[in-house]
Amino acid sequence: MRGEGFALAVSLSGMPPGASLEITLPRDYARLSIGQLLDSVFPEDEAGQLAVEQMLDLPENPDLPDIYDCFLPVFDHYRSGLCRLNLTGALGRPVQLSDIASDFLQPLPDSSTTLVWPGSVQFALELAVEPEYRPLEYAVSQGYADSEDELLAWLRSCTLLYYLDKHKYRLPPLTGMSESSPLRPIAQSLFDRGFLAPCGEAGFPRITGEGRRFISALLSETGSCIDRFDVFKDVLWEEDAGSPEFDTGSGLDLRVQVFIAEGLDPVRTVFLLRLYDGTFDEFVSTWPERIGDIEFFNMILEPVVDRFEVPGELIQEIVEAGYACLEERAESARKERMEAQIAQRVRTSFGDSAATEGPPG
Repeated sequence: MRGEGFALAVSLSGMPPGASLEITLPRDYARLSIGQLLDSVFPEDEAGQLAVEQMLDLPENPDLPDIYDCFLPVFDHYRSGLCRLNLTGALGRPVQLSDIASDFLQPLPDSSTTLVWPGSVQFALELAVEPEYRPLEYAVSQGYADSEDELLAWLRSCTLLYYLDKHKYRLPPLTGMSESSPLRPIAQSLFDRGFLAPCGEAGFPRITGEGRRFISALLSETGSCIDRFDVFKDVLWEEDAGSPEFDTGSGLDLRVQVFIAEGLDPVRTVFLLRLYDGTFDEFVSTWPERIGDIEFFNMILEPVVDRFEVPGELIQEIVEAGYACLEERAESARKERMEAQIAQRVRTSFGDSAATEGPPG
């Protein structure tokens, strides 16, 4: 390989076309594996990240620091086991983290319309990075479920009940369902648990009292989670401020990290919140087909793994501050109610007196 080094151009799925991170690396980096190379360019520590940013060609592209910052959370998620990395090279060639970087170097054309590099750079390595979030797999790996099949059975049962209850979906009788219908085994399990029963001569399924109690328990659990944790969906933490602020309109949603810190199952909790926040209403016309697809639930549960996090030593402080904020709000609401009641009694008292005494004179 001739020249002083080689060009690395890394793009991230979801970013606009042409918005790639472009950096020139020493030729020795080509001897590294793709995984080692990416760890060097996107290190975990801030000092390492700053050193990389100083290598960026800002006069050529002043947006590079912002582009670089878009990659860092993805690699943090990968190191934390929250996502996989799917990599492709030039012309869509699959790339593994264990592959050697030099095997994917391509000569730069004499006149490139997409990449502009110093004249000494004659080779380039192009990589496309696509994070793959699989929350059901994560749930099993973290011990929140014994298996994906077990978790899916619960998710599907709750989903079917949701559409039967809220959207009054008319589920065909079991005898009228195709053997291949994804709804059939879900409905059968709900019949077996006593949550559904046939109604009338046609046998259309209806939600039983036991099913209603199950739904009511889920609603109660969801309401409790909202009351307790909604304060953490907008948290602004500035080191100089000394304490977090809530409901600023510009903070981070830290609810999943708080769920975990407080010992809750984040998969169950996020699912219940999404089940009752209107998310499922977007699929009212397609859910009977989607309910059998695991990727539907991976999409619904993606916030479990594609999430913001603060350093571990800060989360407990944020939790305590959030609960203190809730107590202050509750106390303020109590005072307002008390003042309103006193004002109402005063108005009633004066009104009664005026009616008794009659007009002056």
